[in-house]
Amino acid sequence: TQAEFAKGIGLSTSAASRLVKHGLLPARRPEGVRRCTVDWLMQRGVPAQALKQVDPAEFQPGEVALEAQKPTETPKERSMLIPKPTLTRQAVEQFKLHMRNPFEGEVRSDAELFASGEIGYIHQAAWQAVIGGNMVAVVGESGAGKTTMLDGMREKILRENLKVVLIRPSVAAMEDSDSRGSPLRTADLYIAIAQALDAKARVPQNTQRRAKYVRELLEQSTKREMRHLLIIEEAHATPATTLNQLKRLNEEMKLGYQPMLGVLLMGHPELEKKLTRHDVRESMQRVSIARLRALGEHLGAYLQHRAKVAARDLGDFITPDGVDELRTRLTVQRGPRTAPLSMLYPLNVNNWMTLCLNTAAALGAPRIDRDVVRVAQPDVLPEGV
Repeated sequence: TQAEFAKGIGLSTSAASRLVKHGLLPARRPEGVRRCTVDWLMQRGVPAQALKQVDPAEFQPGEVALEAQKPTETPKERSMLIPKPTLTRQAVEQFKLHMRNPFEGEVRSDAELFASGEIGYIHQAAWQAVIGGNMVAVVGESGAGKTTMLDGMREKILRENLKVVLIRPSVAAMEDSDSRGSPLRTADLYIAIAQALDAKARVPQNTQRRAKYVRELLEQSTKREMRHLLIIEEAHATPATTLNQLKRLNEEMKLGYQPMLGVLLMGHPELEKKLTRHDVRESMQRVSIARLRALGEHLGAYLQHRAKVAARDLGDFITPDGVDELRTRLTVQRGPRTAPLSMLYPLNVNNWMTLCLNTAAALGAPRIDRDVVRVAQPDVLPEGV
């Protein structure tokens, strides 16, 4: 069943549904998901010659199993997250976006970084991992701004010439089990720390010698008044044993009372759930969790900021009722006792704005208004949308 498939390859129900019904791979780890999908199918007897690349262009309506066509999401939830659209030529001409689409692309300077009180709090929480040598987890959906926050931290360190060493182990193939990828082990952490402090480091293979060697490097660097931050990206895929070992590493690496190594975990909401598990209780009691929430009431201010970065006014692109409708469309009221589900995260909002610009141009509407947002559909517009 689709549920067994989702569980087998470690996807959420909605992500598995999009993959099965529309051939849409997740934005994160697409090749890893593709590989796990093929392995999962082969283990269940599907012959290799019958397998295809999981790609929308290679799906035909008759090839999708009838069982997979049964929706696993409510109609309101189905179309909230969309693939990145490409701005059509018609939209470029109508909205005069020949130089740049303000609702596309990564933040490239501090001036482009949208700041609200809550985002400022998240940044300060992350800095506590540097200043105090604490363990901090920044949790948010894909596209919520975790990478942007990290880029801002690196920019601040470079600009102000701060005495901070950022240690970023590779997580390109990381999964929480050997059967699905390459789990991040304690040895990997020691090697990453050593190489960040000494590019020519020859890390001992023996466990005790390796720990002693890394401690000596940290002590030497700390005495030079350097601070050290170990950053684990995609931390929701970190094995429980490694999370516990990170806590021990954070506690062990001290020079007297002074912490020598802060730890910053960055991951999806699954990370917060993992930190509440009994087998991760060592870390749970010591990790401060900061949540990157959806834009919510800040949606209008965010869109205005994006337009201003391109020296434009938001009214050139969208009407106030269009903003309200976008907020409504990307928010699901799930019940009287359940908090609304919001997908008003910067990356998703940017994708929707591009989609709506294309829709407005295709319909001949001068700007994005309520009706344009209502009819915008990511799977029916031309030119790659």
